[in-house]
Amino acid sequence: MAWFNPTPREISALEQIETALEDSQLEHPRREQLLKRLWANLEEAHGSRILSVVSPEGNIIQSPFEMS
Repeated sequence: MAWFNPTPREISALEQIETALEDSQLEHPRREQLLKRLWANLEEAHGSRILSVVSPEGNIIQSPFEMS
């Protein structure tokens, strides 16, 4: 796992991903679709593929593309 200093755009994408993961109102198919779109935005902002990230709370968030 590589560490990086995220840009504001990457931080925003990460926050959106965390919000989608925690949103109890989202049904599974919608959450999965949303997470894939948000993760693609994160990878675009980062400029390369990202397999997982560690949230500020210490949670490991895996790429939704790896879960498929």
